[in-house]
Amino acid sequence: MKYSYKLLFLLISSITLFACNNNDDASNTNNTTTNPIIGDWLREDATSSFEYHIHFENQNFGKIVTIVIAEDNVISSANPFEWTIHNEILTIVDNDDIQHNTTVEYTDEGHLKIEGFSELEFTKQ
Repeated sequence: MKYSYKLLFLLISSITLFACNNNDDASNTNNTTTNPIIGDWLREDATSSFEYHIHFENQNFGKIVTIVIAEDNVISSANPFEWTIHNEILTIVDNDDIQHNTTVEYTDEGHLKIEGFSELEFTKQ
């Protein structure tokens, strides 16, 4: 009987130990379920004939979408990139494997500022 209690204790201890993970690191903001950068951001200079979006998706994937409308023609492009954020430093690796490191800041109005990437702010859509 004593052996059964020891075995049960060992089993419960093992399950508890292996159920733990290191996702509680507050310095890593790549948690895609709570990361405020996830979503579609429109640059503030958008007009009825021009839009520049930066879209941050889950799994550290994103795309930059540019739309230009001129005389019944629509020209658009979507350029994929990979991204990570650590301690408010955003790293974007574009389709040509060029790495851009920049800071991320949210204004009081909820706009996104990506210093070194664009001088203009982005508004979440």
